[in-house]
Amino acid sequence: MRGLTQAQLGARAGLAGAVVSHFETGQRAPSIESLARLADALEVSADVLLGRRQGTDDGHVDPVFLRASRASTSTLETIRKITEALLAAEKAEKQG
Repeated sequence: MRGLTQAQLGARAGLAGAVVSHFETGQRAPSIESLARLADALEVSADVLLGRRQGTDDGHVDPVFLRASRASTSTLETIRKITEALLAAEKAEKQG
């Protein structure tokens, strides 16, 4: 989908191209760490890689959201508060 070779994907994920080949052919199953690395390299969620959910139309998930999903509890709370404030301001603006 991204037009990457196995070697290119491996390099992005910090894995050998042969390892990517083994995953694609079903010879080996990726560890959780490898799955996370592949998801990060492809900028999709692990759920998309596992076929549990569809990606966006182009299969791309904004890297900001991927990084946020791995943030600390305090950072997630800050993100939540900022998002809540932005949405409230947008709602107030629409209501005139």
